Amino acid sequence: MASASWAAERRADAGRRIADLPVLAGREEWRFTRPRDLFLEGAEPTAPGPAGTIDVPAAGERSARLTLSDGRPDGVDLGALPEGVVVAELSAALDTHESLVRERLQGLIGTDDRAAASNAALWEGGTFVFVPRGVHLELPVETVTTATGGAGRVTTRTLIVVEEGATATVIDRYLSPDLDGKIQASTAVEIYAAQGAEVEHVAVVDWGAGVRHHLIVQAHTAKDASVRSVVVTLGGDVVRVEPTMVCAGEGADARALGLFFASGKQHFEHRVVSRHEAPRAYSNLLYKGALKDRAHTIFFGNLIVPPGAPGTDAYQTNRNLVLNEGARADTIPFLEIETAEVRCSHAGAVGRVDEEHLFYLMSRGVPEATAKRLIVLGFLQEVLEHVALEELRAELEAALARKLA
Repeated sequence: MASASWAAERRADAGRRIADLPVLAGREEWRFTRPRDLFLEGAEPTAPGPAGTIDVPAAGERSARLTLSDGRPDGVDLGALPEGVVVAELSAALDTHESLVRERLQGLIGTDDRAAASNAALWEGGTFVFVPRGVHLELPVETVTTATGGAGRVTTRTLIVVEEGATATVIDRYLSPDLDGKIQASTAVEIYAAQGAEVEHVAVVDWGAGVRHHLIVQAHTAKDASVRSVVVTLGGDVVRVEPTMVCAGEGADARALGLFFASGKQHFEHRVVSRHEAPRAYSNLLYKGALKDRAHTIFFGNLIVPPGAPGTDAYQTNRNLVLNEGARADTIPFLEIETAEVRCSHAGAVGRVDEEHLFYLMSRGVPEATAKRLIVLGFLQEVLEHVALEELRAELEAALARKLA
């Protein structure tokens, strides 16, 4: 827990605000996923107790590795960081790097609704990354957040600040064994990319059974800066992901990329927003996924171009591959355009495995199950190609193959 008095007061303010904010249930934006299914309203989650071991994939060289166990700090391993770069556990950074953290923490994700206020009030651990002007952080920073079943709630925050002309890649990984009960995970990720900066944030959601996860990502992209948010959703019972990309400066490039595979009775909702607040900026929302068994996935995308953003170049695409009867995908692409002289498009599709493609492979001796796996992996490759780190791409391909099997 933070000892900084300013942080403690902010936490208390967030806690007080919760009771005054409107309930989430019954609101249009919550019609697909019930807030109580994410423990945002209703019964308080209780710890089911530790269950099984957690398999953490082997990772390559990192500039820093952090571990959060049940949302609490559990270790920081720092490599040789360039001068001026700060990587720290966030609750510790409230004291040790107050001048860097205080101004920006909750600057993008505040306390305007119950879900955000709850995270602001309850978070215990997290990640802080600061890269000063002109510095290139060559190796990724990676944080592994695990849920053991020893706590009913796992609540974390990530704060990434990349100054002018600097670059960084940050990976947030979420893991657990299959749990005997239900727990809540809540994560808020704030990304600041200053003029000309380049930031990649990759979230790998790979919980076991029993976890209900609400993930909010907000990125502020300044003039000529580039932010790439990649969310890979594979595990958890109920997962709702909310990335919002803001093009705040002329020439900004903000991309929200998503990859998901739902099976069993998993319920995944992705609500993705791109907001253009400056002229001549580019954004791309690209989410692709596959689902089988009795899984249900929802994609809601929105491109928002208010007055004063001419020259906007923005795209939104969601494609879903349904592998059997009983699985269901909903796709809702949306546009709010209030500026002339823009290029904006949106597309959403739900389809099945192409029988001609399947026949072609099987006629050449490829077994049906293998042929389907190849088709699905090929379908998802468009998003995988955007993951810059080769070892992570290979790991994700292997994880998708396991789900297909």
